[in-house]
Amino acid sequence: MSKKGMCNNGREMDILIVKLGALGDVVNTLPLAISLKRHFHARIHWLVEPLSHALVSRHASVDVPILFDKRRWPAALPGVLHAVREKRFDLALDLQRTAKSGLFTWASAAGRRVGFDRGRCKEMTWLLPFERIPPADPSGHMVRQYLEFASYLGASSDSVAWDIPQGDRPPAALPASYIVLNIGATKPANRWGAKGFSALSRLVDRRFGLPCVLTGGPEDREAADGVVSGAAVSTIDLVGRTTIMELVGVLSGARAVVTCDTGPMHLAVALEKEVVALFGPADPGRTGPFLGRVISKGLPCSPCGRKVCRDPLCMEAISPEDVLAELEAVLGE
Repeated sequence: MSKKGMCNNGREMDILIVKLGALGDVVNTLPLAISLKRHFHARIHWLVEPLSHALVSRHASVDVPILFDKRRWPAALPGVLHAVREKRFDLALDLQRTAKSGLFTWASAAGRRVGFDRGRCKEMTWLLPFERIPPADPSGHMVRQYLEFASYLGASSDSVAWDIPQGDRPPAALPASYIVLNIGATKPANRWGAKGFSALSRLVDRRFGLPCVLTGGPEDREAADGVVSGAAVSTIDLVGRTTIMELVGVLSGARAVVTCDTGPMHLAVALEKEVVALFGPADPGRTGPFLGRVISKGLPCSPCGRKVCRDPLCMEAISPEDVLAELEAVLGE
């Protein structure tokens, strides 16, 4: 087995991907899984947490999803350890860079364990005895950073694909044409706020005659109520009411998607939707949409990377008119 290539001695290769976390991280890792599957004709095993399990388990390039439910980790841990040790993997990739993912990778029965270079590791995981990909720009887009593993292993590809599986029927009937406003964000500092989305809903109705469909997680319910009550136009509120695969169904039918820095933004990109992303504290070059438009006011304080900000001027500086102008550009009207 060479360092930059793989030899499976005539048998099907088994590769373990350890990428547990957030939806956006998982979506941005899919191009790597596709590249490895195509190049090595390997069986791809993926250790993932419940949030993204449905997406991973239905993906054509993933053969064996392994679920780790951290909410019940004492009971779940033995089964997960058994799953990653019973198979003699040819290769295990730690793409999470945390102590948890590193320990799962280290515990796996893998011939090779590969992780990020020391400069990009978190929680001192550089101490684990893994192969390390060469150092590179830590501010590069995460899709490209994950694809560095493919290049290191000799499976590089000029194209980037996500191949998102077909979504489920949304929980409510949707019109033939609509714009999605994804109002939430995991990090509070990245949120735009109900006032901005309410005003944008009115502008979209006036300019395009299109209804807006609101999406987000259960934690965004209060904000959704504020958007609906302030919009004074027809909106379809699906916030906290969709599974991941139902969200795929909603996003698939959208004319455009307006969103902050959050997982559904990356999912919309992967579905080849027109994306208008609103950025303040986060670095759009690293975690922004791989394809799409970014609105960022470029204030001196941003990007700061903060999760919480008491005075988020960078997000408040984005006006509904700014967003409408980008929608006019992507919709060709």
